[in-house]
Amino acid sequence: MLTAAKLNCDMKKPIPFDFLLDYLPATVVIKPAIGMYYVYFEGKIVLIFRKVNKNPQHNGIWIAAKREDHASLKAEIPAVTDFEFGKDEVFEPNWLQLKDGHENFEEAAIALCELAARRDKRIGKETKKAALLTNYRIDH
Repeated sequence: MLTAAKLNCDMKKPIPFDFLLDYLPATVVIKPAIGMYYVYFEGKIVLIFRKVNKNPQHNGIWIAAKREDHASLKAEIPAVTDFEFGKDEVFEPNWLQLKDGHENFEEAAIALCELAARRDKRIGKETKKAALLTNYRIDH
């Protein structure tokens, strides 16, 4: 388990978009997976940073958000889009994307991180794994 503070010295490969760590709370937990880095905060998966050669159209930042919050997030940060899938691709619909090649990528990515840091209710999905990783109790 890595906190943002420990991240740079513990990663085997550099995390993509590492400048964004300056805009996230020091208490986030980042878990690497094949070419992706899952960002957890206070019992939620909030973002995924992705930069791999396979399916480069999916590179960038993935944003965990409920479907009912998609429109308001896309209105606030116009660079954020729905995922575009090929006919054989299946994906959970609770994710939005900020493509790494977007002309406003840096500005939009910072805005997303700041929303997550401010605990914006539209960002993040509570999961048992996220709660365990972040030592956060989910009350339901």
